[in-house]
Amino acid sequence: MNSIKKNNWNIYLIILGILLIPAIWVIVKYLFNIEDRFLPSPQSLVDAFTSIEPNIIIHFLYSFSRLLIGFSFGIFAGILFGLFLYKSKFFYNLLNPAFQSLRSIPPFATIPFFLLWFGFSETGKFIIIVFGISFNLAIASYQTLSNIDDKYHIYFRSINKEARNYIRAFTLPYICGNILPTLRFSLSTAIGLVVVAEMLGSQIGLGYLINTSKSTFSLNVVFLAAILFGIINFLTDKILIFLWKKIVYWQK
Repeated sequence: MNSIKKNNWNIYLIILGILLIPAIWVIVKYLFNIEDRFLPSPQSLVDAFTSIEPNIIIHFLYSFSRLLIGFSFGIFAGILFGLFLYKSKFFYNLLNPAFQSLRSIPPFATIPFFLLWFGFSETGKFIIIVFGISFNLAIASYQTLSNIDDKYHIYFRSINKEARNYIRAFTLPYICGNILPTLRFSLSTAIGLVVVAEMLGSQIGLGYLINTSKSTFSLNVVFLAAILFGIINFLTDKILIFLWKKIVYWQK
């Protein structure tokens, strides 16, 4: 009974947390009578939602799909490359200097290069996201594997486990069990890259709406796009956590 009450209380807190920011927005807006050009009203956001062509949902889906595809490939590339560096000391020593140099470049600073190379194509946007998150994920994966206790290696050698089975049965699950915090941080980076890539080189998407709204001083559109990006962040983070609990089922 106590656990049920605790779960109900947690649900109430989550709902309250979701409603907290909109409540502060409305209270500040009308309590201090702030003009729409500084802080848009809820009605102006509704007007923007219904008047944007193509529909705001289309822009939302484009941004969401770009994030999901780029982020998924970035996770795959980062973990795979980290595993490759861990398995081959030769390539680690060979590639590490260049790898660390590339990793130190802010992802947002590389966007002009990808725009020049790929133009406004979707391929360039996906590669921007993959490039922006895969290096840090590779380092996190490599560091996670480097910290494996020797007792696990001894155990697998003692049962004559083949290298392929060792990777599938232990190495990849071990990475998955320890890399979720890095993945959640990389998600925020990926969303930022989607925003900037769409602002600089796209004809559709929430970032494109933010960029075009500057010339018309449509703060309500900017505000609406920012809220939708927040929803994308929230949904993707929850999806990530849900999937990771399914993958790393032994951790409760």
